[in-house]
Amino acid sequence: MAFCSFDESAALFDATPVENMFISEYMLRAPGDFVKVYLYGLMLCYHRSERMSLASMARDLDVTQEDVERAYRYWEREGLVRRTGDNPVRYTYYNLKQITLTRAEKPSEQLYNRHFMDEVRRTLDAQTVGDNDYQTILDWVQVFELPEEVVIMLLRSEREKSRTGRVSLKIASETARRWAQSGVRTLEDAEQMLILTGEREKGLKRLLARLGQHRPASEDEKNMYLKWIDEWGFTAEAVLEACRETTKGTPTMAYLDGILLRQHQLGRHDAAQILGGISQEKGERDFARDVLAGLGRTGVTPTADDLALIDSWREAGNSDELILLAVAAAHRRRDGGTMEGVGNWLEKWARQGLTTPQAVTAHSSRQKALNAQLREIYDAAGIEKNTNQPDRDLLCRWMGEMGMSMDLVMLSARYARGSNSPVMTMNRILSDWHRAGISSVEAARAEHDSHVRGGCKPALQTARMQDTMQRHQYTSDDYRRMITDLDEEES
Repeated sequence: MAFCSFDESAALFDATPVENMFISEYMLRAPGDFVKVYLYGLMLCYHRSERMSLASMARDLDVTQEDVERAYRYWEREGLVRRTGDNPVRYTYYNLKQITLTRAEKPSEQLYNRHFMDEVRRTLDAQTVGDNDYQTILDWVQVFELPEEVVIMLLRSEREKSRTGRVSLKIASETARRWAQSGVRTLEDAEQMLILTGEREKGLKRLLARLGQHRPASEDEKNMYLKWIDEWGFTAEAVLEACRETTKGTPTMAYLDGILLRQHQLGRHDAAQILGGISQEKGERDFARDVLAGLGRTGVTPTADDLALIDSWREAGNSDELILLAVAAAHRRRDGGTMEGVGNWLEKWARQGLTTPQAVTAHSSRQKALNAQLREIYDAAGIEKNTNQPDRDLLCRWMGEMGMSMDLVMLSARYARGSNSPVMTMNRILSDWHRAGISSVEAARAEHDSHVRGGCKPALQTARMQDTMQRHQYTSDDYRRMITDLDEEES
């Protein structure tokens, strides 16, 4: 241990000297993460830490350990550091003034053979290239780790594509970056990449023509197209297929980018998937328009909430035909009906076990027939009210379970006329006839006449009727349904 040392917390409040030469000659052209690694390591030279390693430095800088290793290889090629140990890994930092005084050539020039530099000059031909431009090309080897022969092929390709014969190093740097990200490491890899690039350029030319733009693509458009193909995974045919949607607005690459982003999020990347998905979405929007039109809202664009609500109805097992039937039922309301009203009808039918249009139609026809019969019965009994479900249930019991004919029911209605509760009086009369085995109008009249001759008042307030009324009280649910179940279909 050293005889003297700073307190462990001193590094936080101290300063690390950085030469201006590093800033002006090295930092400006180095990748940002590489600069972070160099400066952090420089601080550790002044304030050593026993825990420091490549892994801990990567954690502190929020980069990968591989990024730290690549950064130090870069600075080693620049001649600013030297690897002095492997287990554990150690690096020695050089003093920049010492480098300047003891080296006649730039460190980077010492690391690359003259043959490579001469080949770069021959490839660029008469093009004026400054020191910074050469350093940019060297960065493709240092930073992107492209082999020298691959760099020469890249420069030749960029020169052949250029209309002026001059190489744009800015564009070429983007190409070098894409090649590095795609794993180009050999001449064969580069040749395959050039073939793919040619296909991409043809595809982009076709796309621009599809959008009505007969001109060379800009660099931004090229990068956007490569993003769609290489990063998002669309096929060239899928991109062309997505152009169908640009007819809704101004057909531009930016508009198409938004369309493809949504398709990418939905996992549709080939032409068939996009065509099928767009067709399905169009069908859903058209059906939603039909639903809204059925509610009297014509010419209205369905909202996302409308589409989601219809989708929930379909997920619940309702067919489109059943939904439209519920739309028609809801529209008969005084307010013209609402989407919520449609959902209420569907839920009501589901509770009744009516899951098909045929079942709903048959049920509706039956309800209408019962209502028509009830209105005749009400008229005969002197009743003024709307039909309701409890009375329909009673009518079904009378004519079904008891086997009474409509003529007998009508006769009981006339006998019950004038009573306080004609429907309950009818139920008592019909129940008595059923128990007595009376099944014809003649027998019922005879039974009635016998009561009259005996001085009784059938169908009025007799003790026997009171007893029956107590045994057949309407429940609160019956009255609730009488009040709420008054839709026109069932009135």
